[in-house]
Amino acid sequence: MKRYVIIIFAFIYSCTSNTSTDKAEVEVVKKESKPISQIEKSTEVSKPNIIYDTLVFAENMNGEILSEKFNTSHSQLKFYKSFINSKNTNRPKTITEKHTKTEIKYLGKIKDLDGLNSYDVITNFQIWGIGQMLSPRGRSEVAFINKDKIIIYNLAMPDELPEKIEKNILYFRHEQTKIGISILGGLSPMLCIPEIGCY
Repeated sequence: MKRYVIIIFAFIYSCTSNTSTDKAEVEVVKKESKPISQIEKSTEVSKPNIIYDTLVFAENMNGEILSEKFNTSHSQLKFYKSFINSKNTNRPKTITEKHTKTEIKYLGKIKDLDGLNSYDVITNFQIWGIGQMLSPRGRSEVAFINKDKIIIYNLAMPDELPEKIEKNILYFRHEQTKIGISILGGLSPMLCIPEIGCY
């Protein structure tokens, strides 16, 4: 009789211990499991808030393309020079005519890292086709003026224009990313900005 009691007791004990173990395992699994959305968020690579780059002018860039860029821009030198005024830095000026609206902003002066050149930087966003015309179009450009030389880069959208110059760095913005640009050795035929593109 005692033998049967011991066997029954051992059987009941083993069943209850297995049940408690199963419960413990289930609880552990519940604690460790995360929703798929949280797993995806934790594995996403976050983009940097700011990117710095240097536009380097190499000797092989000096040639017909660069000369042509300076020549085609030269006709607008007088127009852009009229907006160079340190008192008006970062203050947009709006010019409204019959079918066009132009917003000009003088950003200030930026120097080459080699100390040989400095440039006055001016942004220009122009809309033409305003008034009675139904399909207005826009143009965005940034001008760099070095004494009696000017080079103008045409950008695709107004939000791609540089915003300001701070501590000799020209700042752009692309979505949530701030982009800081320095210049070394002069200006190239194309303006290439990280995240934005080349123009």
